[in-house]
Amino acid sequence: MDLPSPSDNPSPETDLFPYTRWQDVFRSWFWRYYDNLFKLILCNLGWFFCCFGTTWLASLSGLWNRDASWYWAGIAVVYVLESALTFLWALPIFQIMVEGHFSWESYKSRIFRYFPKGIFAVILVGLFLGLAFFNLRFYFTLQSSSPIWVFVLAGFVVTLLVYGIMMTFYLWPILFFQNPPVGKLFYRAFMVTLGSGPSSLLILFFSTFWVLLFTLIPFLWFALGFGFLFALYCSALEKHFLRYRITLQGRTLETILQEIEAERKRGWRDILKPWETR
Repeated sequence: MDLPSPSDNPSPETDLFPYTRWQDVFRSWFWRYYDNLFKLILCNLGWFFCCFGTTWLASLSGLWNRDASWYWAGIAVVYVLESALTFLWALPIFQIMVEGHFSWESYKSRIFRYFPKGIFAVILVGLFLGLAFFNLRFYFTLQSSSPIWVFVLAGFVVTLLVYGIMMTFYLWPILFFQNPPVGKLFYRAFMVTLGSGPSSLLILFFSTFWVLLFTLIPFLWFALGFGFLFALYCSALEKHFLRYRITLQGRTLETILQEIEAERKRGWRDILKPWETR
């Protein structure tokens, strides 16, 4: 397929779909992560030490004592605390991946506006995931009787769970991108996931693979971790929005298409000998 030249100002008839394929999602993510490797690793280190410290203090205080009556309440408290700390590091990653640079002034002005919505969304996601896993556990206890409706309902819950997990990829990026009300935040995450089904499924499998790898090699949580995956979700949202001609305020379609074309022209030389290509 011949692609429109990004040097020309894109017209309303310009087909942007070729610029939003999963190949371009992963390509943009890879090159932007590579170009900002030091900054993103620093962000991940900050996230890791904050969350590791919270987990260590929770274990030390007995919040995760399985025999205690407050065990599930302790899990919920740690979940919210670690989500809040993660949110503080998610915005810098979004700024670097989508806006191209980190601005402390912009960070300070936005974090207080986004934080309540971001944490409220996390709480709703936690309730959804908890309810889904509770239902699955309940249905599995009924397997001995093996009625067909048990498997049908379990399959329905698994489908909702998978779709809900894919929606969570885009919640914070959409919040940073547009700052919509909470209701519209979930609605737009639902529509983005629906409109990018194959790409979102691929991102889900990719994320699952890396989380399993991080679990087998714990050092990777320290070196890559959350920043590695959240950077991908930010890149994916930018491409999904581009399909509908939605861009970050202050950025034109022409600029974004030029960036995508430049990323397509990069190759192994940019990795092995970056000083020769810049």
